[in-house]
Amino acid sequence: MAVNIIKIKRTTGATAPSALNAGELAFSGGTGTQSNLGQRLFIGDPANSNAVTVIGGNYFSNLMDHAHGTTTASSALIVDANKSTSELRTSALYLGTSGSDTLITATATEINSALDGITSTFAELNLLDGSVANTVVNNKAVIYGSSGQVKGTLSTAAQPNITSVGTIAGLTVTGAVDMNTTTFDIDATDDVTIDTTDTTGGIKIGANVSGVPVTVGHTTSEVTVGDNLTVTGNLTVSGTTTTVDSTTVAIADPIFEIGSSASDDNLDRGIKFKWSDGGAKNGFFGFDDSSGNFTFIPDATDTNNVFSGSVGTIAANLSGLATQATTVMGAAQSNITSIPNLATTGTITTGIWNATAIATAKGGTGLSSVGSSGQILVSNGSALAYQNIDGGTYS
Repeated sequence: MAVNIIKIKRTTGATAPSALNAGELAFSGGTGTQSNLGQRLFIGDPANSNAVTVIGGNYFSNLMDHAHGTTTASSALIVDANKSTSELRTSALYLGTSGSDTLITATATEINSALDGITSTFAELNLLDGSVANTVVNNKAVIYGSSGQVKGTLSTAAQPNITSVGTIAGLTVTGAVDMNTTTFDIDATDDVTIDTTDTTGGIKIGANVSGVPVTVGHTTSEVTVGDNLTVTGNLTVSGTTTTVDSTTVAIADPIFEIGSSASDDNLDRGIKFKWSDGGAKNGFFGFDDSSGNFTFIPDATDTNNVFSGSVGTIAANLSGLATQATTVMGAAQSNITSIPNLATTGTITTGIWNATAIATAKGGTGLSSVGSSGQILVSNGSALAYQNIDGGTYS
């Protein structure tokens, strides 16, 4: 029996036939490469005007002739049963679907530094999907911003010991906060408000341990207490000026101590007061250091705590000795018991002298009683005496 052999068009070269009839086959037997058409099977494509079309060939089957999952040079990439391959190299890697994919720009060194040693699961890595730097996204990993910051609301269950939280831009606490730390600083660029609705316990600072110094305000800051202030301990004011704008000042201490006795500073001691009679004035009453007298000056000049000016009038009931007075003026006095050295008096309009007789050298009579009726006051050469004047008789 005769053997019929059907042969298709063929060549030992690496080129395609110039033309093929519809459904006609051809094969190029030359060594195939990516840049030629060797080892290809061709057909005349009846649906495309009998165009010579590559439909296969051992060039393509050779590309797949290797172990699955092993990346082979100049061969097709075939993954194994676990969808894995031994290695993959590319000059550009995009992740995501077409049209919304993202080019990976990190270098191999950068990726190795970031991922080497990572034991995270796919589920854990998926927490990064949808995360936004500097923003808290629910059910996603938190990625800090370029300065280590994060915005949003961070919720967590009770934590027994948080050792460090860095810088918090905003914090709302609905429960109690107990900070047991060696140093606690609040450095803000805006207002800081500490408030409570507890009108019994209130707000306490440095109240648990005795002897702890509490500093409020900078050396050049203004500190305002907007409500009543009670100081249960001693109060020391070390500034240069203390201003009290109260309408009423009550001091229980019966002795008010002013000045210093550390050295003779030649400064006056007393009270300076402000008043006006159509123009602003400063008054002073107190101890005049230069004279050693207690002085009242209604219109005083203050020269660095040394007061000068004309002394004023004091309306008062005086008791005791006025040994240094030069002039005493006042309304009627019901009982002056003693004036040991009165240089000058004005006009005494009424009164009763109830004391020892005024000596003749002082303008008095030296007598403590009046004479009999008809007697006159005459000098006997040593004193004044009441004498009868009798011209005698004649016949």
